[in-house]
Amino acid sequence: MSFSCPHFEPREDWCLRLKIDCVPGRPGCVIGREAVFAVPVEERIRAKELERRLRTLRGPSADAARR
Repeated sequence: MSFSCPHFEPREDWCLRLKIDCVPGRPGCVIGREAVFAVPVEERIRAKELERRLRTLRGPSADAARR
């Protein structure tokens, strides 16, 4: 992603402020206040939640192999 946020933890793609997956523009996000996004935030939140669920099902060994 190409943004700068003091609450972004890049290793886990995590929002330290909201303690949830980082999705710029989600309610409570400091970046989304005036930003315009091509893909609606609701769609990006659903995609991120699905990605996290799939990672959880695959287990920690799959994540370790990617790094």
